[in-house]
Amino acid sequence: MESVNEPSLSRIPRGPRPYRIVWTFARIWVGLIFFYAGLSKLLEPVENFRGVIAQYQVIPYERVGAIALILPWIELVFGTFLILGYWETVSAAVLGTVTLGFLLILGSSNVLLEGGGDCGCFGANSPIHLSPRQVFAMDFLNFLICIKLYLRKRTPWSLDTFFRRAR
Repeated sequence: MESVNEPSLSRIPRGPRPYRIVWTFARIWVGLIFFYAGLSKLLEPVENFRGVIAQYQVIPYERVGAIALILPWIELVFGTFLILGYWETVSAAVLGTVTLGFLLILGSSNVLLEGGGDCGCFGANSPIHLSPRQVFAMDFLNFLICIKLYLRKRTPWSLDTFFRRAR
């Protein structure tokens, strides 16, 4: 029996559960990584990124130019969408597919085994320089996060959630 001074458990306001907060920060983290990677490549001459892609010797050279032009825009746009929580499922699927491509390219090239220099993920003039092994670990984690975000469908504090409530 409930005393007069004790509130009922059903009346205690509940905030977001901790796992929701964790996945919201994970969504923003992956979005920031891709946003920064895309922006840093777009601020440099496209030839720099074209050379980075060609060094892996996995993609046919005829396609390297098109990839160097398109990929930074995909990273920038869908990274922004993930940060804002807009089109979360689609953004997670697109960036998860891109990340899977990165993992396959790194895994099938000799760069990962040799432990070469900078991966080129964030552009040549970026203050962030990671080895291929560090990038492989980061991409693997990002890939797992993208899968979870795709399966969750939405996270709190996102435009998708805001628009669903507004209907």
